[in-house]
Amino acid sequence: MAAGVIYTGIQTPITAILPNLTTNGQERIVASQFRMVGGALGSFITSTFALPMVAFLGKGNNKVGFMWTMFIFGILAVILLGLAFRNLRERTVSVQKPIPFKDSLKATKGNWPWVILVVSFVIFWIAQADRNGVSVYYAKYYLGNEQLTSVFNGLQVVGVIANICIPFIVKATNKTMTMIIGLIVGAFGQAMMGFVGNNFALIVTGWIIGILGGGTAIAMPFAMLADTVDYGEWKTGIRAAGFLTAVGSAFCIQLGSGFGAFIPSKIMAAAGFVANKTQSASALASIHFCFIWFPIIIYAIVGLIMCFYFKYEKMEPQIKADLASRHAKEAAK
Repeated sequence: MAAGVIYTGIQTPITAILPNLTTNGQERIVASQFRMVGGALGSFITSTFALPMVAFLGKGNNKVGFMWTMFIFGILAVILLGLAFRNLRERTVSVQKPIPFKDSLKATKGNWPWVILVVSFVIFWIAQADRNGVSVYYAKYYLGNEQLTSVFNGLQVVGVIANICIPFIVKATNKTMTMIIGLIVGAFGQAMMGFVGNNFALIVTGWIIGILGGGTAIAMPFAMLADTVDYGEWKTGIRAAGFLTAVGSAFCIQLGSGFGAFIPSKIMAAAGFVANKTQSASALASIHFCFIWFPIIIYAIVGLIMCFYFKYEKMEPQIKADLASRHAKEAAK
């Protein structure tokens, strides 16, 4: 979608809402911000109300409860999507023919910023899936209170604060540094939980700090992928927006989440973890490691990889200028 043509439900351009954000890159940040805020709110609603709805609708039968709960959520999703697209308007600047798959692959050749983002995002989602998945075991076996899992899940909505702050952090620094700051803050929150023992108030504080950091870091690749599409077109002459974005977002999330569930399960199994049993000291240590320290290691690796992105972000103004000149010449023919 071209800059300046993203519309809200009342058909108001984002540029009218935030007049100080006028460049393509800045509008991409804002669009990503809206996406992440909506995602956080949706996650909060489902994680907070799903189980109570299951209990109420099932009346003791979880199978029936889950069926009706998912039915209600599905109907609400259809209604909301219908309303969203009913008020959507898109201004088509140019009509492009579909790009063959083999040509889309060519857009990845030499597209190092895209490669950096894809690798970073896959690895990052290993930490996110591990952190959220192991929280269940950490609450039940390490803290001795399974009900605390709902507290961890409900607090995910705090990530909205980080999403709202992102455009201002980017304006003060840059996109790459914003993501690295998020990783540092997330790692600090994780480390804090590792040093406070079973003090639940401090554990929750560390968890919230981790959410704020992770919420900042997780939003950036979505906004930065569009810049790698520009780089691919600048480098190869092929604008494979659909392919590069799909691989850089949905594929990375699925792959990283899969490894994020697989790796901690193997670590815990190797340490002697057995579900619904009293855990050995080694099993508890593995749960503690997977929940606290494993995400920190992942954040550090992602941060180091993202350091290579700085030079490509510095090239973006020149790339946009070259593409604008190239497009103008093509239009004049």
